[in-house]
Amino acid sequence: MDQRTAEQLAAIVGGEAWQSGGGIYLVTVTRDDGSLVVFSGDAVCEYESDQAFDAGRAAKTMLLNIPETEDLYVIVDLEGNVFYQDDAMERGWRYQEEAEHEARGLESRGEGRFSVVRQSELPT
Repeated sequence: MDQRTAEQLAAIVGGEAWQSGGGIYLVTVTRDDGSLVVFSGDAVCEYESDQAFDAGRAAKTMLLNIPETEDLYVIVDLEGNVFYQDDAMERGWRYQEEAEHEARGLESRGEGRFSVVRQSELPT
């Protein structure tokens, strides 16, 4: 999970975003009973305590499949404006076909000409 996503998720769940090393961000939520819920880009894990977290002993794990931003597709108009599936998070569509379907819908309403590109191909 990238820093921006971690910070936004932390704000939503009332947790803390932090970098665990190597550019990997986690979100942690300490519950009233002292247990810890940890969100990563791959999983949500519950630990009985900070010590259990430090030891890597998750009591429960739920695996996730959240694609990285660079693996998503966005719609771009002829002026270079970018259209996301989620504007607030600046995240495109998971599948190219879905983004192309949306682009065709925009074109059919006479809103211009559009192309679909990988989000990683956008200029930074």
